[in-house]
Amino acid sequence: MSQIRLNRTTELEEVLAFLRNKYHLLSEAEIIKVALAEKYSKEVSAPLVDEKTEKLIAQGIKDFKSGLFTAVKTDKELDTYLKNL
Repeated sequence: MSQIRLNRTTELEEVLAFLRNKYHLLSEAEIIKVALAEKYSKEVSAPLVDEKTEKLIAQGIKDFKSGLFTAVKTDKELDTYLKNL
């Protein structure tokens, strides 16, 4: 099993104190494992966009497939299109 060395900074001590109160039966090593596992779980399961944005993207794809889109090829066309919205 590999080891990880941590410098015990004031910030780390505050975090460990908080987590010791939350997980009072665990050792510091076990607390760190739990904290890392929770962080990983949140990162992996976090959606890339919120529900509203996801609906807008789905509607945009549907509109595109239906031929409801505007082709913009140059910066000038983009500026004109955006001004007319």
